[in-house]
Amino acid sequence: MLEFVTGKAPRDVLFIHGAGGNHLFWSRTLALLEGGGRAVAVDLPGHPSGSITCKTIPDYADVVNDHLTEQFPAGAVVCGHSMGSAIALTLALDYPEEVSGLILIGAGAKLGVDPTIVEGLRTRPMKTIEQVITPMSYFKIDLGVGREARAALSFSNLPVFLNDYLACDGFDVRSRLREISVRTLLVCGEDDKMTPPKWSDYLEKNIPSSELAMVKEAGHMVPLEKPEACARLVQKFLTEFSP
Repeated sequence: MLEFVTGKAPRDVLFIHGAGGNHLFWSRTLALLEGGGRAVAVDLPGHPSGSITCKTIPDYADVVNDHLTEQFPAGAVVCGHSMGSAIALTLALDYPEEVSGLILIGAGAKLGVDPTIVEGLRTRPMKTIEQVITPMSYFKIDLGVGREARAALSFSNLPVFLNDYLACDGFDVRSRLREISVRTLLVCGEDDKMTPPKWSDYLEKNIPSSELAMVKEAGHMVPLEKPEACARLVQKFLTEFSP
């Protein structure tokens, strides 16, 4: 069973965090949304603690779909960040009747992972997270953002980081993108080093009904670095949305 928090939004939307994260990643974005729909942010299995039961992106998508159909019988827009965007894409491809729209933040059709990061997560996970992954994830990180970043990560279950990065490394839906028929908003930080802007450009060129918004002075963690900009983009997309 997934844990989740709820808020308000212009229409029903499900938020999925990225690798090693938890629902707190979306806290500031959700606080800025408003409307008559429900915003639900989930904790994926094993995040921030508990057993690791999902080994691949399709495994996660299957579990999230059960939650999606339970919480939103009529379907919903799905918003994912990084690994969460891979899960969202998989949902749209494998369970299209449940997904009315997509918001993909820091996304890619393929999420290859640097082997040195994988090895670091095997042998020295905390050092790799703090000294390699975190510096690569932000345009600029100050004390306030740093505190939020730590709260939004699953440090109580370090093995989940390696599990998630391996799941990302096995993800590739490049050959299926044109199957996606729902409206899609792509959001990417101009200085994203983890999922660089060219990956979002590729998605925009290959998902038929998609649009790309670039966020200035932001890296991979747009919802944490630029929550106001992120919320404005999400609010506008959901307000103007028509399936």
